[in-house]
Amino acid sequence: MCQTVPFVPHHPRTRIIVTTVLIANQPEEVRNLLPWAAHLAASRGSDLTVLLLQRKTGETRLVDVSDEPQADDPELVVQARLSVQQLSSNPPSDETPPGQSPPVEPAADDRAAAPHDLPVRLRQIIGEHWTSDLITKVDEINPSLIVVPAPTISKEQTADEDWQTQLLTAVDCDVFLMRDDSTGVEQHIRVAVFITDEADNEAALSYASQLVDHLGGGGTATAVYVEPNISDVAESVGRRQLDNTLDRLVRSRDREAFRRKVIVAGSTTDAFRDLKADEFDLLLMGTRHLRQMRRFLQASPASGAPQGSSIPAVAVVKRGESLSSRLMNKAARRLRDIVPQLSREERVDLVSRVQDSSKWDFDFVFLMSLATLIACLGLAENSGAVIVGAMLVAPLMTPIAGVGLGVAHANAHLTKVAFRTAMRGFVTAMVIGLAFGLSVQGCAKLEWLTPLQESAEPALMGRSLFERSPFPREMESRTQPQFYDLLIALASGAAAAYAMGRRNLFSALPGVAIAAALVPPIATSGIALSHGEFTKGGGALLLFLTNMVTIILGTSLVFRTVGVRSQKAGPNAARWPRHVLLLLALLSLLITLVIESRNHSP
Repeated sequence: MCQTVPFVPHHPRTRIIVTTVLIANQPEEVRNLLPWAAHLAASRGSDLTVLLLQRKTGETRLVDVSDEPQADDPELVVQARLSVQQLSSNPPSDETPPGQSPPVEPAADDRAAAPHDLPVRLRQIIGEHWTSDLITKVDEINPSLIVVPAPTISKEQTADEDWQTQLLTAVDCDVFLMRDDSTGVEQHIRVAVFITDEADNEAALSYASQLVDHLGGGGTATAVYVEPNISDVAESVGRRQLDNTLDRLVRSRDREAFRRKVIVAGSTTDAFRDLKADEFDLLLMGTRHLRQMRRFLQASPASGAPQGSSIPAVAVVKRGESLSSRLMNKAARRLRDIVPQLSREERVDLVSRVQDSSKWDFDFVFLMSLATLIACLGLAENSGAVIVGAMLVAPLMTPIAGVGLGVAHANAHLTKVAFRTAMRGFVTAMVIGLAFGLSVQGCAKLEWLTPLQESAEPALMGRSLFERSPFPREMESRTQPQFYDLLIALASGAAAAYAMGRRNLFSALPGVAIAAALVPPIATSGIALSHGEFTKGGGALLLFLTNMVTIILGTSLVFRTVGVRSQKAGPNAARWPRHVLLLLALLSLLITLVIESRNHSP
């Protein structure tokens, strides 16, 4: 069902085959946001589809809203139909179905006229749980822009009640989250675009320019730059930054159309207090960060405004992703559908448990010391069973996995605590290994013990059977790391991360500890260095570094896959984990090159 709304356009425009979708589930949302959606659609040369959401027991279905009013039409449908009629120059019908109260009509004197010949299609999603179905239907419509009411955030919300946030993170097109407590769009629209270093300024400036240009009639667009109050020259610095932003993002012929305003404030929320409630009709910001969106939408310059004064609409625009980002996001969503995600309670329990186990305390030092001593004795005795026992006793795996968890969760505190504990554990094991090697040499001189060299077996790899290794075979094998060791550690880290998040898989952790040998290479390095075998000691240290780097990389990737991700939206929280993951990947590549170089050298 398409309804044509006649209007004489501001200037001729070639229609592009694209679609704008307005989604709403409350009558006042349709009444207040439909005029904005209509003009946004017209400014982009697109059609408009109004998608109404109605909660009703039963299977979710998508239906077209008929032209003819029905007596049992819900209030949402009645309001949508009348709001579409109000877009035209013809007055709305006086007929109101029984049991329904007519909506409040806006004054027509200063309202912007509706776009010319704008096809408006009314559709309705009816069902008990329509959030996932909504995302599917929106993908089928394939819109270029979606306009949705700003969500009301509360901890008691269910998933369906917070459908705006889920839609925002699931779709790939541009999204307008908007709150308007008045009705209609002014002809002489005044748009304020808030510019910050973290915002998607280009998207907001583009939409403001299109909207003002479409409406015409003396409308204005103002670029508002928020500069922190760091010195007495803050306003001058802000003006310079604003000019640079406009020069970089706006075409030269459109640049002068923007007015400039600098507000010295600690945040965008504080900047709202410096605006008069009736100074602008629309406050706009572009951003991809969910927390910044919520903070901007929930703030309002209306507080303290005189009763009866106009209140500006507030909107946030999120630009659609690029093709590569869309493909990656779809792959990530598909992966999350396949891999069981940790619940909030499981994530809280995991972070708390790993953080407690990653502390440098007496328990950690005691177990680390005993594990290293057992490993040293097993290496000297050339006993694989004793070395396996040392792997099970050693607590070093937990803080190393804690580093991976901290990176995945963007938890800087956990990352620092776990990394310090892992490094202190390494130093402890190295000191015990050195002391053990020196003690064996001293006892051998007193003929209390047999020197390690005399207990060594003939080497079997690349040497004559009659050439003896300087150390027992269990030690010798840990001085020559292979590329396979890197793969083993990566798989072990992935297995550890997956098992640590689920209590029913705790039985797998001992096997992971055996596979990811951490203490034996350190002990081997300490013993080798104590004997002056620096090359072999360096090889054992390289094996430990290989295990540590790839375990952190594997745990971090798997923790993110099972749902451990940061909910923060600031640039610090969003960027540093990616930098750490990139560094770990580069270190893994460098270690691979070093290992292959060592193994192929004569």
